[in-house]
Amino acid sequence: PSCHPGTRYDFIDTIVGWSLGNSEHTERILMMRGPAGVGKSAVAQSCAELLAEKNKLGVAIFFSRPNERDDPHRLFPSLSYQIATKSKPYGDILGHRIRNDPTLVAKSVKEQFQELLVKPLSQLGADVGGDVGGLVVIIDGLDECDKGPQMHCDIVEIVIASVHKKTTPFRWAFLSRPETHIVGSFTAADTRPLSYHLEIRVSREIDNEIALYLKAELRKIQQRSGLPNSWVSERDIGTLVNLSGGLFIYAATLVRFVGNHRSLGPVDQLRAVLALAKGNKEISSTHPLSELDRFYILIMRCIPPEILPRIQAI
Repeated sequence: PSCHPGTRYDFIDTIVGWSLGNSEHTERILMMRGPAGVGKSAVAQSCAELLAEKNKLGVAIFFSRPNERDDPHRLFPSLSYQIATKSKPYGDILGHRIRNDPTLVAKSVKEQFQELLVKPLSQLGADVGGDVGGLVVIIDGLDECDKGPQMHCDIVEIVIASVHKKTTPFRWAFLSRPETHIVGSFTAADTRPLSYHLEIRVSREIDNEIALYLKAELRKIQQRSGLPNSWVSERDIGTLVNLSGGLFIYAATLVRFVGNHRSLGPVDQLRAVLALAKGNKEISSTHPLSELDRFYILIMRCIPPEILPRIQAI
């Protein structure tokens, strides 16, 4: 899902501005890092939607291990296919190459990049890329890509080398957890000048954005369930915001829990969450996900006894 209207606008505006060339940062690679739960994927989705409206999106790739979208060997074939849908000349060249050698899509990622992107793009003319120049490629969740750290580094190094040699005309935006090997690939002395770095942190400065999101989503639950306006108070919202501890993933999980139509009902579910908050007065800044762990324990306790064994087996 994309960001709720009015939230994460600072990062969205920054990335979209960079993508469109309306920024003092002229680097052709952007790397935004941040821990789990801060909303990187939602930011990526929002940016992708805005860029698509302006015909500036090349492709948005979302790696996700839980959803089994983690195969690195699908990255560059997917990218080349999406670019082909936006440029008939490129698509014709790519199609011809694949018909001549169908094994191209099964080669190593380095060979895929050369055969599916670099070589076809070079055939479009002296100005590499032709009508696809300036399109933005968004790669979210690189840390969830399969095959481990070496593959992550290989992908980054392939893109950096391409930008350095100007063999592809795109702007590349990566969003990832701050894994040491990934950050290191972007911050090496010879690559740092080629990339623009952003960091999205766990911060209580976004409490007002989380409150905005919670109010809107709980209002939907109220309308769907026929509840009175008084079913959740401003004080309750404040408690839920505090419980979220600066993490959108907590707020989103909370909303799904309260609004689950298979549960005891939104009122009882909300009471359970508020009771959890009373038992945890201090939100840990050292371990921001600790409250989420406690919340998941609450979710397990609320599972009906007749289906609990099945859930535990999973």
